[in-house]
Amino acid sequence: MPSKRCLKPDWNQQPRTDGVPAAATVAARRRSGIVCGVLLFLVLLEGAKSTADTPAGLPGGVLLSQAMTESGKLPEEVEYQVKAAFIYNFMKFTDWPPEKMENGGAGDSSPPPMQIGIVGENPFGKAFEPLMDKKIKERPLKLVFIPGMAAYAKKVSDKQAAFEQYWHEQGEKIRSCHVLFYCNSEKNWLAEHLQQVQTLPILTVGEVEGFLNFKGIIVFVKEENKVRFEIHLTQAEKQGLKISSQLLKLARRVIQEKESNGK
Repeated sequence: MPSKRCLKPDWNQQPRTDGVPAAATVAARRRSGIVCGVLLFLVLLEGAKSTADTPAGLPGGVLLSQAMTESGKLPEEVEYQVKAAFIYNFMKFTDWPPEKMENGGAGDSSPPPMQIGIVGENPFGKAFEPLMDKKIKERPLKLVFIPGMAAYAKKVSDKQAAFEQYWHEQGEKIRSCHVLFYCNSEKNWLAEHLQQVQTLPILTVGEVEGFLNFKGIIVFVKEENKVRFEIHLTQAEKQGLKISSQLLKLARRVIQEKESNGK
């Protein structure tokens, strides 16, 4: 269980001057704040999971321990390690429809991997590596790197032509994923991206402001140097996904639209 100091770091405390540069101290505190926020998230989820049929204790703690001890890492590296841990746990607390979880082809009884698609210019580096020996719903994990539309737009000047070429070449790979993370490089193409997948059983995750307005499902937000998240529950349900109430309780905000009855 994280200590009280970890759960509520005192950001107003003056940087130490006993031989430690003030800038380094502030940077270390920021890294610690991000990691502590997710550590609390994981501990709360562990308590929620302990009542389920699966063993208590959520994978991802190893990754966080590494992030806390490897103080030489840049804040951006730690941030994306934290986001990788979040995505892993989003998957543990999401259920996909049966047709999305079917086994391989005829005669193949082995469960296919749970695929995480990274769309655009990958910011994660090696952040997912400590998680790749884990399983989600008894299935291995697989990372899929998908070029973004931005790369196609540089090669094809006509926007519609670039759009059509992109989905012709990348559509099958995108549809095979269980999770799609949209990188910042795709912020100008989110409407086109999400319009194509908003009816598919795919958990869409992003970090661009306004992501939920484009019918994304989960968006990362920063609050007081902590990584938090918001969920568009109505959109998740439209795409056939069931998100655990335990995860919803930890979200900064949950959007659940009421039926308009045509009004």
